[in-house]
Amino acid sequence: MPRNLEPADREPYEPNEVMRIIAACDQIGRGAYERLRARAMVLLLRYTALRISDVATLERDRVRNGEIFVRTTKNGKPVRLPVHADLQAALDILPLPRGASRPDCPYFFWSGNGSTQAVIRDARRTLEAVYAASGVEGACSHRFRHTLATEILEMGGTFEEAADILGDTEAIVRKHYAKWSAGRQARISELLARIWHAKKSCMQPQENEKAKVVDLVRFELTTSSMPWKRAPNCATGPFLPLL
Repeated sequence: MPRNLEPADREPYEPNEVMRIIAACDQIGRGAYERLRARAMVLLLRYTALRISDVATLERDRVRNGEIFVRTTKNGKPVRLPVHADLQAALDILPLPRGASRPDCPYFFWSGNGSTQAVIRDARRTLEAVYAASGVEGACSHRFRHTLATEILEMGGTFEEAADILGDTEAIVRKHYAKWSAGRQARISELLARIWHAKKSCMQPQENEKAKVVDLVRFELTTSSMPWKRAPNCATGPFLPLL
């Protein structure tokens, strides 16, 4: 492989692409077992942006009281997120992993038998089948991380908040996930418009006062140059010259 060859940037999914990927879960495998597992995996990626390694080995007690809490496999960063209703529904109906030795298997997708590398490999294969069935060009699991990061920043979230949600550092988010998007640009444009409007509103009273002062000076200059034609017995004003 050539040196210094960087991978191409991954673009966030469009909403219709996400819908196609979710719908494709019902097109793979031989029955409900594979399809329900695929749907739950995809929804975990969509609503939590966890990596495949964290999805495949997710323990059931990591999801409770409407929240999911994990320490990511890659860097040990803690991630605590609310569980979307669609995701919770998909997890609730997951079948017991095949090969599980007891009905209270502690994992969603792993029977606990074999190595973690094996279950991660199986999860990756399942998701690759889903992406192929969806027909979405360039579909891959990591694009869900780009998608959620972009949505966070578009809604006004900070890089720190995006890092907390993704289980990454702020520097990593800035480097890999802070991409231009139409939604983010629209938010920036709206922000600048509000700033300019506020500045204009603050300056308007000052401009009005300045205008009043200018008008008063003009009035004084105008009236002081006008000849007064008052009667000699007028209490104020200059006397008319006597002819």
